[in-house]
Amino acid sequence: MAQQLEVLRALTWARARGYCEKCGGSLPHSWALHHRKLRSRGGKDEIANFLALHHECHNLDTDSVHNNPSSALEKGYMVSSWADPAECPVTLPNGDIVILTQEGTYKYLERNGYGW
Repeated sequence: MAQQLEVLRALTWARARGYCEKCGGSLPHSWALHHRKLRSRGGKDEIANFLALHHECHNLDTDSVHNNPSSALEKGYMVSSWADPAECPVTLPNGDIVILTQEGTYKYLERNGYGW
């Protein structure tokens, strides 16, 4: 189980290219593997359910995912207990809207034309 989680962690890092998927900043060595559908709501350890986040973006800052759940739900950083994370869009730091695939890639729904 721990080995599978490390593989998923590496895939999440690769998808995000080493950047926080909320703010776009470079991730440090220690970063948070965030469950979009929380484990307490039935969330599973699947690549489409994970985001790579700074600890500040995860749960330390006042605008973090866990401290501002309504904004997190709106941007897809969290999903409701009845939702499938693989079907819920995420807004990336540059404004692109994507679906996180089970293959560990982004499926673009809307592009804004600049990188992050």
